[in-house]
Amino acid sequence: MKLLRRAATAIFIINALFVGAAIFARRLIPTYGDEDSDTFALLASMSGVEFRSRARALSTGKATAFLGGIELDLRDAVIVDGATLQLRAVLGGISVIVPDGWRVEVRQRVVAGEVVNETEPDEAPEDAPVLIVDAAAQFGGIAIGVKEPAAVEA
Repeated sequence: MKLLRRAATAIFIINALFVGAAIFARRLIPTYGDEDSDTFALLASMSGVEFRSRARALSTGKATAFLGGIELDLRDAVIVDGATLQLRAVLGGISVIVPDGWRVEVRQRVVAGEVVNETEPDEAPEDAPVLIVDAAAQFGGIAIGVKEPAAVEA
């Protein structure tokens, strides 16, 4: 019985620490921008965020998932050449959808997680717009890929 009580107490303390860290992250990490902004910052802290950019000259973006998830859709965005996207996933996940024809170059740092670039940067045309992704995953995952729009059935 003592062992069960200790285990329950430990689980409670760990959960309280995670909740406290999530609240702290929400206050510490700023979010800004909307779907038409050329710069934006997103935070998913113990929550989920879906964001579809329609920027006409996207230059920088930041997305942080801490105990949460982000789906970032850039298919309607136009980027300036050399645009940067900073992605951080800590005990969470980020999915980025880019249009076909962009060259996505990924710089990654991973600790017990994964960063996957499903695009074909070597097959993009020489004059393709370049998106530079700085990705860091700690006990989380980041996936970048091209997803075809769903077919409309008649």
